Amino acid sequence: MSHILDPHFVVECNSIDPNVFKGAMAAMPAAVTVITTLARDGSPTGATLSAVTPLSLTPALMLACFDHRSDTLTAIRATRRFLIHVLADGQQKLARCFAGKGLGKFDGVDWTEGPLKLPLLKGSAITVACCLSEVVPGGDHAIVLGEIADINMNSKLRPLVYAERQFIPLMLEGSRS
Repeated sequence: MSHILDPHFVVECNSIDPNVFKGAMAAMPAAVTVITTLARDGSPTGATLSAVTPLSLTPALMLACFDHRSDTLTAIRATRRFLIHVLADGQQKLARCFAGKGLGKFDGVDWTEGPLKLPLLKGSAITVACCLSEVVPGGDHAIVLGEIADINMNSKLRPLVYAERQFIPLMLEGSRS
């Protein structure tokens, strides 16, 4: 049987102005996350990401989107494991530090060896340890899928959210006060 596409359902997608896209995405709240792993030489590496989300319950998967040029992405491909840190209120400086390019991101950062023997940033609201499942192309980014190996939560800390180009502590009614 041949599938014939009904012409009423054919829609042509036009390219959106990149500035309009960036403005709209800046307004969309997202958890502030830092992904850490180890470089080939064993040194810690990491990056601040906004495109991180749970993907599946069975198996338990997380999704994180990296720029193709990311050194942290290169390291994840090699080590096949990573930690997702949902930063807490008060860790804004840490988010900015890991948002940049280059070496020295861990200089002066309070960290220790955590799950999967990876760099654990102290003071995060949530930490999710993942084993690399798959890397999928996604435009100018790579979509990293990680199977969850461990989760740690500190219910006393308020997660940090990024919206309208600013950091905002998540205020949950009746909790985390």
